[in-house]
Amino acid sequence: MKVSDLLHLLDEGFPVFLQESFDNTGNQIVFPEEEIRGVYICLDPDRFVINDAIVLNCNLIISHHPLIFKPVKSIVQGDVKSENIINLISKRISLFSMHTNFDKIMYSYLAEVLGFDNSTVLLERDDFEDKPLGLGSFSEISKGIELKLLLDIVKEKLNLDYVIFAGDENTIIKKIAFLNGSGGSSIERVISIRNPDCIITGDVGYHHIKTAIENNKCVIDAGHFGTEKIFKNLLANIVKENLEKSGASVKVIESKIEKNPFKVY
Repeated sequence: MKVSDLLHLLDEGFPVFLQESFDNTGNQIVFPEEEIRGVYICLDPDRFVINDAIVLNCNLIISHHPLIFKPVKSIVQGDVKSENIINLISKRISLFSMHTNFDKIMYSYLAEVLGFDNSTVLLERDDFEDKPLGLGSFSEISKGIELKLLLDIVKEKLNLDYVIFAGDENTIIKKIAFLNGSGGSSIERVISIRNPDCIITGDVGYHHIKTAIENNKCVIDAGHFGTEKIFKNLLANIVKENLEKSGASVKVIESKIEKNPFKVY
């Protein structure tokens, strides 16, 4: 199967036009006529991931986060991002990103992994095939759950060493907002729109937490990496399904080298 064939199938299921205006999802570096030797799935196409893909003989990397996010004004040998681009081109490795277009269609996936089904779109953005799409999801629990138990669930289901949180551990949570990735800056809007008891997200800053506390809301910061690493397996399965439908026999490898960049001392 050619690179262009698989990318066309992925774009049919997750159209690039659904991406947010600030995003640069889709084609990053593409050699459309190359036959695919292997597909490497990752969150971030950094130098470690690119070198791993080379070692594993994969000539197509599908990442969640784009490598080229803002316009590239120059490519200079020795510059880290430039070297990544040079490496991909010199090795003829294609890079395709599925970012906010993927987030919007799979908006409920974080909630589902944590065991909360039947959630609805948190922040609506688009309609696609007569379905509302957006970022994050919202779930209501009739009996409620203590924040302490919810913290345990997040740590266990996402396989995390730690989470950061704000709020009384004995608080009964009945309404939960789930927003994978960088959701700290959206906390004020989420509160005004959905009025949740707890927000589960990542990249929460000091002032974001203060806003939540002033509104008597609990927050669980499971990290950007922690709330999105689950996408690798999901994305790998979607790629495999598309390959199987096309009758193509191509290896699909999930990155095993990516780790949470943060450490606790």
